[in-house]
Amino acid sequence: MKKLSLHTTRLELVPPCSDDVEAIRSACQDPEIQHWVPIPVPYRYEDALEYATVHTEQTWEAGTEFTWTIRSSSQLAGVVGLYRVANSSADLGFWMDPAFRGRGFLTEACREVLDFAFGPAPQGLGLARVGWNAYAGNIGSARIAQKLGFHFEGTARLGAALRGELRDDWAAGLLSTDDRNAQKWPILD
Repeated sequence: MKKLSLHTTRLELVPPCSDDVEAIRSACQDPEIQHWVPIPVPYRYEDALEYATVHTEQTWEAGTEFTWTIRSSSQLAGVVGLYRVANSSADLGFWMDPAFRGRGFLTEACREVLDFAFGPAPQGLGLARVGWNAYAGNIGSARIAQKLGFHFEGTARLGAALRGELRDDWAAGLLSTDDRNAQKWPILD
């Protein structure tokens, strides 16, 4: 698929490119991102360059992953994407630069990406399901998914690994037919 940008009232969602390398590298020095996101640690310039160029080009072209930088006033605020796209489903993933947290940007950006995921072709992917996973304890990510209308599906005990360490993994799902209103989650309520 050809790369495309999305827009919300306050944000631009633009596929990563070489101009984003230093901002991505800088954001990925955040201990919270390193604790919750499966990125290399230390996160080097070369890692950001490969992600923003080669990886982004290959996955957009193959249609297996669609990622966007979240931009507020032209500044990179975070990243959101649809991962493991196949069989009419995908997984939603995201992170936010610490300087931009707490403003509702991530929820706004994710809503736009979900509209794209569930929207009919050619303006969308026409998916039936979008999943969400986070290492157990990632309350910030869980609250975003809860607000977006994801239904909590459970905890896979030692169901995910981060840099060789097994961790419990929370899972939730959103169907194209769901109303997208905030849900009650036993881990949050």
